[in-house]
Amino acid sequence: MPAAGEPRLGLPIFLAHFQSGVMFVSLGPLLDSILHDLGIPLAQGGLPALAFSLGSTISIVFLNVFLARVPVKWILVGAAAMEAAGLAASGLLTQGLWSFCVAYFFVGFPCVILVAVPGMWVSVHVRKATAWAMNLMMLSSVSGMTITPLVLGSLLSSGVTWRMIFVGEAVFVLVAAAVFALLPLADIPGRKSLGLRELRALAGFSPWLLALIAGGAFMYLGAEMTLITWLPKFEVEVFGAAETWASFTVTLYMAGQIIGRLISIPLTRRYLASSLLFVFSIVLAVFVGAVAASRSLEMSLVLVCAAGLGSAASFSLISSYSSKFPHWHAGVLFSSVEFTGGIGAMVFPYLFGPVAASVGFRAAMATVVLPVVVVAFIALGFRKVSGEARLRTARGPL
Repeated sequence: MPAAGEPRLGLPIFLAHFQSGVMFVSLGPLLDSILHDLGIPLAQGGLPALAFSLGSTISIVFLNVFLARVPVKWILVGAAAMEAAGLAASGLLTQGLWSFCVAYFFVGFPCVILVAVPGMWVSVHVRKATAWAMNLMMLSSVSGMTITPLVLGSLLSSGVTWRMIFVGEAVFVLVAAAVFALLPLADIPGRKSLGLRELRALAGFSPWLLALIAGGAFMYLGAEMTLITWLPKFEVEVFGAAETWASFTVTLYMAGQIIGRLISIPLTRRYLASSLLFVFSIVLAVFVGAVAASRSLEMSLVLVCAAGLGSAASFSLISSYSSKFPHWHAGVLFSSVEFTGGIGAMVFPYLFGPVAASVGFRAAMATVVLPVVVVAFIALGFRKVSGEARLRTARGPL
């Protein structure tokens, strides 16, 4: 829990992450309908996810360079308003691949701000139990990711179009913007516009730790965005699943994350973050490989839920190392995690489409194991460069 004198996590922090979770996971259940309706070939099926992640990556730079003097409360309000506009344009105005990608870019641009600002806030204001706070905050995001595919699958099965769904999400986001405007949120003190001087100071504090955080975010978010974007299409193409069951795959993956996160929150008080990250990464890699080799829809659904257990705490644990840096560095560092993660979220989901088109969906799903294994090795690096090796001696073997 936050130490005495530290601000407590309030509704704006949780709502921003819940809302972003809804947006991050919406494309996967809708992708098959969007591709068919707009006539997009499979080899280009990763371009909408690329457009979303490109917007997310650019927005991190914009947030740190141009919005450092804007109170975080009003950054959240502005981001939600832009996201509502992007959703409305995606649903009402798009006629083909490129018009959809342009509109969806403006859904991704504010979406990551709604993740980064709360993460920066926690990195700065919660210094004693950062991993615990990150897990608790991100539980709201995972809750949004769990509920959304189930709702979208039901709506699609009842005849609601993907365009109508985007318009409905725009209304929901506008309501969230009103909540951000009305409720108080402590600002982040000492924020600075990010320039070369600040970047040198950030990199100079602990360059190896910075590199590991960036690499872990790149690999992990790349793998996760690939899963939540392509799992429904995988179930449709490999097992002929109906839209409801295909969407339910993502719900099961996120349900596994919720269970795993509830398990991991108390474990962060007993075990080193690097130990937990290593174990969770291995579990995720094993079960993603099993999903690729699964022989039936039912088996695939069970294995997807187990994969969710493995991915439960990985991003929270990687992010928690931002608190190793001084106060203003910590907020900037968390947003840099989102930046490098956004690049991974562009690269890996895009590559999945051509691989699936050329060698099949099973082989494409199996490639997701590779970045997850890299994260496991990065976890071992965290233990050496973050000071945990000395902490381990005091605590015991883990």
